[in-house]
This record gives sequence, C-alpha cells and structure tokens, in this order.
Amino acid sequence: MLSIGEFSRICGVTTRTLRYYDKINLIKPSHIDLDSGYRFYDLNQLRQMLFINRLKDYDFSLDEIADFLAVKESGWLERKLQNKQQELNQKAESYQRRSFELALDLERLHKGADIMSFIDQIEVKLITTEPQFILHSRQKMSINEFCQIIGKLFALAGKKHYKIIGAPISIYHDKEFDPENNDTELALPVAAENEDTRILTGGLCVTTTCYGPYTKLSETYTRGIEWLQQNGYALASPPYEQYVKGPDTVKSPDDFITQVYFPVKKV
Repeated sequence: MLSIGEFSRICGVTTRTLRYYDKINLIKPSHIDLDSGYRFYDLNQLRQMLFINRLKDYDFSLDEIADFLAVKESGWLERKLQNKQQELNQKAESYQRRSFELALDLERLHKGADIMSFIDQIEVKLITTEPQFILHSRQKMSINEFCQIIGKLFALAGKKHYKIIGAPISIYHDKEFDPENNDTELALPVAAENEDTRILTGGLCVTTTCYGPYTKLSETYTRGIEWLQQNGYALASPPYEQYVKGPDTVKSPDDFITQVYFPVKKV
C-alpha cells in the first residue's frame, strides 16, 4: 500500500486534491487508519488516478470523469473520446485562426496603422435586388436551432417538390441581439409562389461579404452600417444574411462566405 504522500508524489496530484476527490467519491483511499486518520492507496489505484489525470488533460469535467469510471458499456468510452477529439480539433483550428489574426494585427501596428483599419478594406456595394419567393419559418429561436430549422425547410421543399434556387437566408427581426431567444426568420429562395411562401421585397440594398467564420460577421455589419451613415442612407427594413457557402457545403469555417444585405432608403 502507498501513503497519501507517496501516492500524491507518484501521480503528480496534491494531497489536498486527493482529499477532495475522496469527498466527491471520484477516487477513494483503499484504507483509512482509524487511529491516525492516515489515508492509504492500493497499487492498482495508480493507473486509475493516471486515467483521471489523462481525462482532465482532455478537458473533461470531474462529473464527466465520474461517468467514465462508472459506466462499463462497451463502446461508450470510445464514443465519448471521439466526440472530445472533434471538439479539441475545432478548438485547435480556432486557436490557429486567432494566432493568424494576431500576426496581422502586429503587422498593421508595425506599419503604423490602426489595428481595426482592415474593416475599411471590406467592399461595400449599392445594388438593386429583385423580389423573390421564399419558403420561410419565423419564430423565436436560439442560434443553435438554425441548422435544425433550415433542415426542416429543405425537407418540406423536397416533400412538396419546390425548386430551391438560392442559398439559405436568415432575417433578424429583433432590434437587439439575443442568441438564445431571437425573433428570426429562416428561408430558402424558391422558383415559384406556393402556400408556404412569401415575397422577400426587392429594392435598393447595400451589400457586404463576410469571408470566413461567422464570428467575423460583426466586422461586416460594422462596415455596412458605417457606409450607410457616411453616404446618407438609412435602413428600410431589417438586414438579412445569405449563406453562400456554409457548413453544409464546405468543411472549414475559414471557407464560409456570407452575403449581408441592408435594405436601404435615402435620407
């Protein structure tokens, strides 16, 4: 048997942490001396403790780790690890993207430019759009529900043989941003009017394009709104986004293309 100090040193875990793990029933001493209160661990608990350390290193929570230790179902551990691998890969891509953006910021500073000056390079166009029929669904929803609802619209179009002629669209009807409960209309452009469609009004629009992950959309909106104010235009109706290339067509968020439309009027 190993004393708590020996077990702590071998596993690289403080005795304070081991006592906490005992308290939450994650890993308990195999024996506690009733007279001294000293804790002792079996040799076979070394690998269990290292397994816990390994899962912590993968960013699993202590509750998740407790489930790992309790569930004995064949294949469950493998599925959980595969999901975590996908999550970590996404984080790695995000960190790589941030590192690249940071390098660009440093380069701008080195040249004496403002860090946010890249927004000025976002192209803005003033165009006239044509009215179009859209198969749509408007409701209070969270951002996480987008794909599910768009999927239902595609399914409805397939069931009723509606011809889709463009990329998915989202229209935000709330005046403020609420990612959990936003009044959002999701839509698919279709070739003809039917019982499930409405007309998306055409007219004068300012348009900008976001290249890359959706986290960059705020930069695109900023450029568009600045252009409106600088050139004497105001919004005529809520802006909308069209996902020219998204997760359904490309693998990397770096390859996303999102067109943002600002219906406008001259003031």
